[in-house]
Amino acid sequence: MGKSRVSIGIVWIVIGIVGICCIGCKPGRPQFALPKIKMVTGENLYSVVAFSPKELMLFGNHGTVYFTTTGGGSVEEWKPLESGIEGLLLGEATFVDRLTGWVVGMKGTIIHTVDGGEKWSKQVSGTERDLFSVSFADKSNGWVVGEFGTILHTSNGGEHWESQAKEVDKMLNSVYFVDGQNGWVVGEFGTILHTTDGGLQWEQQRCEDIETKVGMDSYDWKPAPALYEVRFKDLNSGWIVGMDGVILRTDDGGIRWRRLEKKCDIPLYGIEIKGMKGWVVGNRGYYLSSLDGGETWEVKDGLIKTRFWLRDVTFSDERNGCIIGAMGTIARTADGGATWELISGMSYDMPEYGLSDF
Repeated sequence: MGKSRVSIGIVWIVIGIVGICCIGCKPGRPQFALPKIKMVTGENLYSVVAFSPKELMLFGNHGTVYFTTTGGGSVEEWKPLESGIEGLLLGEATFVDRLTGWVVGMKGTIIHTVDGGEKWSKQVSGTERDLFSVSFADKSNGWVVGEFGTILHTSNGGEHWESQAKEVDKMLNSVYFVDGQNGWVVGEFGTILHTTDGGLQWEQQRCEDIETKVGMDSYDWKPAPALYEVRFKDLNSGWIVGMDGVILRTDDGGIRWRRLEKKCDIPLYGIEIKGMKGWVVGNRGYYLSSLDGGETWEVKDGLIKTRFWLRDVTFSDERNGCIIGAMGTIARTADGGATWELISGMSYDMPEYGLSDF
C-alpha cells in the first residue's frame, strides 16, 4: 500500500513538470531562440596562411580549405576552395610565394598548388603515416614530419619524396628551415633535432630546463614535455612552444635552449614573431603576447572569447593577424593583437548560452 502511494506521487510530479514546461507552448514550435552563431565552417581548423592583410587561406578537417581576398572580416567574405581531399584532416600549410604551396595531412597526404589554391594536386609521399608539418626553403627543397619519427625530403618540389630518418615510436610535430641547409624539428619527449646539411644528418639538441632531474626509478620522474611548434627568425634566433606552457628560446641556433618564465600550464600549439612583437596560442582559448621580441610573455585572458583550443596564429605584418582553432574558430586583429574580433565560432559571451565555458 505504501509503495502504491509513492508510485502515484511520482506520476503526479512528472505530470506537473511536463505541464509547467508546456505552458505557453504552441504545438510543434519551441518558444526559445536558437543561438545566432557566426560560422564559416564547423570543422576544426589547423593552419592559416596570410599572403597580405586582405588575403588569407585556412585549412582543416575533411579537406577543408577557405580563402578570402577582402580580409575575412565577416563570414560571407570566406569562400570554400576544392582541395580534392575528403574525409581526411589537413594539417600545416606553407607557401613560398603567392601561388606555390603545399599542405600535409593524415595517411601520408601531401597536396600541392601552383595557382594560389584554385587547384590542388596530390603528391606521392611514399608513406601512410600521418603528417603534421611542412617547411619549404624554396620551390624545390622541402621537408615534412609526422608520426613514428617520419622525416621526408624533396629536392624537386615534391615530385619525389624520400625518407631522412629511421622509424621510431615518436611523434614529430613541427619542422622549420631558414634556408636549404639549416633546419629544426621538434616533437614528443622534448625532442629537438637540428641539421646543417639539408637533413642528411640530424643532431639532437637539448634544453636542460625541461628535463627531469631525477631518475626513472623515482616517483617524481616524468618525461620531458611534448613540443608542438618551432619557428626561427634567422640562423640564431628561434622559439619553441609545447606542453605545460613551455616557451623555449635560443639566441645561438640551438646550442643553448632556455625556458622563458612560466606563465601557464596549458599546452601551447602555435607561435608567431614579427619584429619586436610575438603571439602564442594554445589550449582552452589561451593567448599570450610579447612586446619585446619574444623574451617576455603575458597571458591575455578574455581577448579571444572562446574556451576551444587555438591551433595556429599568423601575421602578415605587425598589425594584421589571424588565429584559428577548433569548431571553425577564426579571430582577426588589425591593431597588433591589442583587440581581437571573433569572426567565426562559438563565444562564451553569447547571451543565448549563458555559459562561461565550453
